Amino acid sequence: MVQDYKSYSDTQLLHLLQSNDELAFKEVFQRYWKKLYAIAYNRLRSTHAAEDIVQEVLTMLWVRRADLKIGTLENYLSTAVRYNVFHEWRKNIQKEKLNHALKTNSGDQPYTTIEETIRFKAIQEQLQNEVNKLPEKCKLVFQYSRELGMNNKEIAERLELSSKTVEAHITKALKHLRTVFRKTLSSFFILFF
Repeated sequence: MVQDYKSYSDTQLLHLLQSNDELAFKEVFQRYWKKLYAIAYNRLRSTHAAEDIVQEVLTMLWVRRADLKIGTLENYLSTAVRYNVFHEWRKNIQKEKLNHALKTNSGDQPYTTIEETIRFKAIQEQLQNEVNKLPEKCKLVFQYSRELGMNNKEIAERLELSSKTVEAHITKALKHLRTVFRKTLSSFFILFF
């Protein structure tokens, strides 16, 4: 007798997924693909990018199925899509900044510009490494705030959190970064945060 996976709860599907049940994964895919696509598309307005993000999230669900500790499947998948959307935005913003910098670079001081670029990239890389060490929600809130320039209310609405929780996450992130960078960088950089 063929099992009807549609009648299974998310918790049951997760358990089956962790037991390498491909039909359970297929049901998760069918159950959530449209919802996840809508989340990604509504934020990116790009069919291709939205499809790529949903595919990436669902693929990672399958790849990491044995190690995942998920409370609510729908929340986990939605958060993962939002996180990937954020990274897509950030990647696009960085491309725009680089293109702008290349267009406006007069070439008067190419060596200084290269040195400054290398230093800036090293600092950026160190900052990103430290941000990646933050707890997932804290990291996402910080990135929305500092990298996308969203205010606390916008972040709270987007992530379905209270404004106080958003504020607490930002405070936690800044405290961590100040502690780390106080040891390694000038006071100018610390004041930036």
